[in-house]
Amino acid sequence: MRILFLTQYYPPETGAAPLRAYHFATKLAKRGHEVTVLTGMPNHPSGRKQPGFRSKLGASERLDGVRIVRSYLFATPRKTFLTRMLNQISFAVSAFVRGCWTPACDVILVSSPPLFLGVSGWLLGHVKGAPYVLDVRDYWPHAAVALGQLTSKRVIRLAERMEFFLYTHAAWIVAVTPGMRRLMVKRGIPGHRVVLISNGADTDCFTPAANGAGCVANGAWTVLYSGTHGLVHGMEMILDAAERLADDERIRFVMVGDGVAKDALVADAQRRKLSNMEFLPSQQPESLAERIRNSDVCIATTTEGTFSEGTVPVKMFDYMACGKPVVAAVAGDARTIMAEADGGIVVSPGDSAALAAALLRLLEDEGERTRLGKNGHEYVRWSYSRLHLAGRMNDLLERVVSRECVLGGGRLGFRRYLSAKYLIDATVALLSLIVMSPVIALTALLVRIDSPGPAIYRQRRIGIYSQEFTIYKFRTMHVHTPELATDLLAPTVHDYTTRIGRLLRRFSLDELPNLWNILMGDMSIVGPRPALYNQYDLIDERRKVGGDVMRPGLTGWAQINGRDSITQAEKVRLDEFYARNCSLGLDLGIVLGTLRTVSRTEDVSDGRLADDSEQGGEE
Repeated sequence: MRILFLTQYYPPETGAAPLRAYHFATKLAKRGHEVTVLTGMPNHPSGRKQPGFRSKLGASERLDGVRIVRSYLFATPRKTFLTRMLNQISFAVSAFVRGCWTPACDVILVSSPPLFLGVSGWLLGHVKGAPYVLDVRDYWPHAAVALGQLTSKRVIRLAERMEFFLYTHAAWIVAVTPGMRRLMVKRGIPGHRVVLISNGADTDCFTPAANGAGCVANGAWTVLYSGTHGLVHGMEMILDAAERLADDERIRFVMVGDGVAKDALVADAQRRKLSNMEFLPSQQPESLAERIRNSDVCIATTTEGTFSEGTVPVKMFDYMACGKPVVAAVAGDARTIMAEADGGIVVSPGDSAALAAALLRLLEDEGERTRLGKNGHEYVRWSYSRLHLAGRMNDLLERVVSRECVLGGGRLGFRRYLSAKYLIDATVALLSLIVMSPVIALTALLVRIDSPGPAIYRQRRIGIYSQEFTIYKFRTMHVHTPELATDLLAPTVHDYTTRIGRLLRRFSLDELPNLWNILMGDMSIVGPRPALYNQYDLIDERRKVGGDVMRPGLTGWAQINGRDSITQAEKVRLDEFYARNCSLGLDLGIVLGTLRTVSRTEDVSDGRLADDSEQGGEE
């Protein structure tokens, strides 16, 4: 399997995002896959490009069995909304351009955020004829909104639309926490398309000390915080706890890492004259593991509020893998993990008094520290090993590729056929809308004159990857028509159909607004007809035969082979045939067949080329 992995962050950068990408890439390569990582010039989290990369627009190397291709990005230590956008957008653009020249691939894996990189992955999917899988590490833009980083309603609305577009067009979505998965499903993403592959620890690197003992340095206990110093981590409470324990000379706090909040934290510690607190820069995994082993108690924190419910600090897994007890100021999913592991003490985010008390309790009880450390180590070893999690990612990518290898019957290959078809669809739809605009405007006027109600009827349908979308049609029935499929309204369908509606349905002119759906990428000219949102059996059966991998069509193979005169089982069989044999030549034949069928009005319900996915009810 040939994998193109898009991630803005990759070692030698440090932090959760680079390490997650590194472990997936290297472990997939060890399984025999050809992995190409397309990433940026290393600069995270300081914002300064590392030596050797500062004057380069691109670079490439092979390391640990992975081909690493680096592309330009704008980087600066000055962190503002504008500079962050420039950083992310510059890489998304350069990654797409550089990605066009990388070797052919079978699947594209995209790590998000940044959200813009998802757009690059989607576009590269069309260029390379490969499906893309979206690995969502942070639920952006909701995280930025919760932290007050994003306040413009217009920008938020635009970001949410982009986010939902990427979710609905990804072959599969990976969430890193159960809370994140719940939010996606709540927003309308089908649950079967969101897979939970959490973060974890490299259990080969992060291991307990050989003697299993704690460490007392210079007669003091060491309380360690390691990882990104970001706004989401609520680290101010650590300074509050350190201030509460400032008179206890046995305790020293060591803060390892970098991030946008570090300068403010250092200045705050100096202002408070916290001599019991030391700040150190980010460290590579081996050095960080040794730091953790040489500590006595480790801290993980998140901010207060509902956002923390779905946040799981990655550092918790590293701490427990090293056999160290954890005091975690967390909520939601992270609290559940700590309870399952029995590897530390949980306090509420923002409660510095409880944090200080929990630290003092553990530091004074060596037996409890040992017990919690052993529990945490065993829990991470069996449940959150990076090796195990990379295996789950491997299984997912193989499932995506193997599912599509039996689809398509033309010379282009299935994904290249879909890409070519998308360009043809968009071009034809745009030209048709321009040419037919007078007819569309006149028809809309006639619909309004003929009966009360809107000219355009909106309907919930199921599209690509079983994702719901809104289809647009001219209204052909009265507004009081029951919400039932056309075949269920028979033989009374004539009573509900308007006068102009019968004419529109006879010649399928009510489908003209579908051209907008085609232009927007919700539909295609040829494909399985879009099922109603509540036709659950049809949706499930189509998914089993691969019919949901393609955009639904204005017409399709089933529509010229029976329509209302065939059963649902026969329709699914025809959809399966189309999915396995689809080609541009077959599509042309279906279009010509549709024109013949329309001219003869075969298999018509009330003078209309209807099928069992056409809902009669209109409001």
